Amino acid sequence: MKIKELLENKAKPVIVADINGIITSINESFTREFGWTENELKGKPLTAIIPKPLRDAHQLGFSAYLSTGKASILGQHLDLEIAKSDGTVESAKHFIISEIVNEKHSFAATIEPRNKE
Repeated sequence: MKIKELLENKAKPVIVADINGIITSINESFTREFGWTENELKGKPLTAIIPKPLRDAHQLGFSAYLSTGKASILGQHLDLEIAKSDGTVESAKHFIISEIVNEKHSFAATIEPRNKE
C-alpha cells in the first residue's frame, strides 16, 4: 500500500514523517484515537508521540537506518507504546512502511490501539 492510500484510509490511524523524522501529516483517525491534531504535530519530530523512555532507542534505530539504509522494522507488526496528546501512554500495534515520494524518502505508520482488538 502507498502512503497516499494509507492517509486516505479512515479506518486506521496514520502518521507520516520525512527522512529526518519530522512529521509531515496525520489522518483524521489518528486525531480521533490519540488526540493530536495535524497543527500540533506537523513539523515536529516523531519523538513527540514516543514515550520518553523509548526515545533514545528510537533515535538509535533511526540513525542506524540513515547510515546503513537497512531497516529491520519496516513491513512488520510491532507492539510499541504511543504518547497521546493528554500525556497518557497507550499500547499500540505499529506497521511502518517506507516510500520515495516526489524524490523524497518518507515513512508512514498505521498505529492501532491495542484496546481496539
